[in-house]
Amino acid sequence: MAGGQLNRGVIKLMLPPAPDEVPIPPARFDAWLASEANAFLLEARILSKIDSPYIPGVFEAATQQTRAGWSVPWFATELISGRSLAEQVGTVGPMDQNQLLDLAHDILSALAAIHHVGLVHLDLKPDNVMLEPGRARLIDFGLVSKANEKGRFGGTPGFFAPEQLDEVVEERDFAPAADVFKLGVTLAIAAGVRLPDLWGTDPFGEDETVRRAMSGGAQLTSLKHVPRDLITPMLAYDPRARPTAAAALEQVRDLLPAGSSKGSGRGQAAGAARPAQPKPPQPAERPARAAPVGLKPAPVAAAAGVGNANVGARVVVVDRLGLDWTGVVVGVDTKRPGNILVKHESTRGAENVRSYPLNQVVRGTPLK
Repeated sequence: MAGGQLNRGVIKLMLPPAPDEVPIPPARFDAWLASEANAFLLEARILSKIDSPYIPGVFEAATQQTRAGWSVPWFATELISGRSLAEQVGTVGPMDQNQLLDLAHDILSALAAIHHVGLVHLDLKPDNVMLEPGRARLIDFGLVSKANEKGRFGGTPGFFAPEQLDEVVEERDFAPAADVFKLGVTLAIAAGVRLPDLWGTDPFGEDETVRRAMSGGAQLTSLKHVPRDLITPMLAYDPRARPTAAAALEQVRDLLPAGSSKGSGRGQAAGAARPAQPKPPQPAERPARAAPVGLKPAPVAAAAGVGNANVGARVVVVDRLGLDWTGVVVGVDTKRPGNILVKHESTRGAENVRSYPLNQVVRGTPLK
């Protein structure tokens, strides 16, 4: 419990290997093990420094003495209820433009918070982006390192920045610009670009071959101009030409639709005149959104938004990121005509009740 709110968490712990399971001389094994334990707890210390709703929080970290004499390091962190971006794209397909901008906003917010405290993530990829109702979160901080740290280097093939593929380990390999590059790759994949097509070569091939392909620029011609103009600078060959996470975040806020709570209010037509938009139809007139494969669209009442909420009814709704979520109707949203309030079954806390238009209900009966 925190402030009267129930939080679900997950406990991560490090179990020690036996001395004969690692190639460490017996005389150095204890010192090595202590170093590994400190590195394990570093993730908790790092997370505790970062204040962002797009990063899991840490509740507690400590070591637990065992009967065998080993102090097991552990920490409890917030449980992320959702699915990975890799899973979502693999099963549902590419995100549309607004979904992609929403995703970029959330992960850039996470990166800006990380870089603000002098850290870098180093392993940003679709598997480490979790999608929850209404937001995306960056997870797995095992490779996070102090900016400019030398020596320990890691990551995932296919997501290395070009400066990380040369034969020299140097300061720029651990700079925030490397995170921005990895985000560019991740957003391109979310938009439907296959990793081998991004550079026109096998991303798992020889480092020098991949670097040479990267110097020719990313192949993003299949994307619309808005996501292409956003992603292209992130994938600049020269790390100095890439935007900072904070600068890219401001760009995304200006690009988000005017009605988005995450946007700056300028909408996607900043600097360009837009024709007057016709008055949007009332909820009852809006065509129902196509249901995801395997889901039957929910019946929409002729007087949508006027009837009483079918409180307690289980429904499936589709959020802005295109994810379908199971929840329970808890009422009609009096502040937004045509919307109902749904409590998500997959999450806990005050933020698990969200408002959805009736045409985003793809299964269940939201109104009586």
